[in-house]
Amino acid sequence: MNKSTIIKIGILLLVFVAIGTIIYLLVSENTSDEIKFKKEYESLNGEKNDAGKKYMRISISKDNNVKYASYDEVMELLDKGTGILYLGFPECPWCRNALPVLLKAAKENEVANIYYFNALSIRDIKELKNGKIVTTKKGTKKYYNLVNRLEEHLGPYQGLEDESIKRIYFPTVVFVMGGEVVGLHVATVNSQDDPYKKLSKDQERELFDIYTKHIDAMFGICDESC
Repeated sequence: MNKSTIIKIGILLLVFVAIGTIIYLLVSENTSDEIKFKKEYESLNGEKNDAGKKYMRISISKDNNVKYASYDEVMELLDKGTGILYLGFPECPWCRNALPVLLKAAKENEVANIYYFNALSIRDIKELKNGKIVTTKKGTKKYYNLVNRLEEHLGPYQGLEDESIKRIYFPTVVFVMGGEVVGLHVATVNSQDDPYKKLSKDQERELFDIYTKHIDAMFGICDESC
């Protein structure tokens, strides 16, 4: 074997090693997010909150396709990306009811990634006192930027008697195609009035169909009902 052949083989081996390393790192990062998400939500199973309410038990698959997204990644998705954005947090009882249905709908419709962003800590709190709107906790600039980006799809801040003030409630699931919001769903279904009670089979099916309809729109699969 001459020197030229040895060099070529060495270069090929280096290329294969580099490709393998890149694939390993990408898979490891995704798997790490999936396991982290599973632990984050399942760790509250059966626990009680400060009001003595017990968190609903939920089971999340290890291959849940959830990716933790930074604020910049969220805005990039809303500017030019395609995918599902899940805004929620583990202590949210509505989120715990909605999440298993969302994950099932995403998996059955072959959605590659669900981008997860917990906006609770950056959200503001407002109250109506003596006819005046008072901010008891200021939101961050990032929160207001996110609200402005989703404004036309959000409902008003409840209890303020001002339809112009919008708020992100949890869970909010946003369906994005090419930087365009093609669907947005808040909470679970209208018939559910107690988030600490598990959805009935009929309610689960209703919510699953809602998510699936929005996923179809995200993929450009649309009929007269879209």
